[in-house]
Amino acid sequence: MKTAYRIAAIAGMMVGMTTTSGLSQSVVQNLNINLTAYNHAEAKQIKITTKDVINYFAGTNIPGGKLLLVTPSPNEPGTLGNLNAFLRVVRNNEVIVEIPSPDNFNVYQDFAALKSSGPRTASRAIDRFSIDFNGFAAELQGFSIWTISGGSGAFVANVNGAVAIDGVTDDWIPARGTVSATAPRPE
Repeated sequence: MKTAYRIAAIAGMMVGMTTTSGLSQSVVQNLNINLTAYNHAEAKQIKITTKDVINYFAGTNIPGGKLLLVTPSPNEPGTLGNLNAFLRVVRNNEVIVEIPSPDNFNVYQDFAALKSSGPRTASRAIDRFSIDFNGFAAELQGFSIWTISGGSGAFVANVNGAVAIDGVTDDWIPARGTVSATAPRPE
């Protein structure tokens, strides 16, 4: 009888641990950045793409590199404040560099309006993106449209703000463009 209780207790603990780890699992999304910055001196346009940002973060060219947004769960739709996400540069599932939150990267949601329709939720939000890592800095804010299913979602943010890039700009310069993320997947 004691053996049966022990087996039941161990099975219960294992189910509890599985459930707990499932709840705390992070989600990852491909993050895409497409900005146009305007240099003060010559009003010269500077294009900044995801590939450029990956190169700044890694300090070198990373052929086939991807920029991932990693968000810990739970992160319910409409959550305001710091979303506790961080960035990761990967190539073929190898982590090249991580950009931690909140010291070097932050996604901050100031406002959100949610509308649910069945299993899908749409969110209209004001989001801020703050980056300061390895010579690339950006303070961006904009209107985001989120398509949420299963607790997390893809988004497109039309942003404006300022960027500073070591060796490229003399100071902070104005910028505008988009920041977007694909549908999330479990890490």
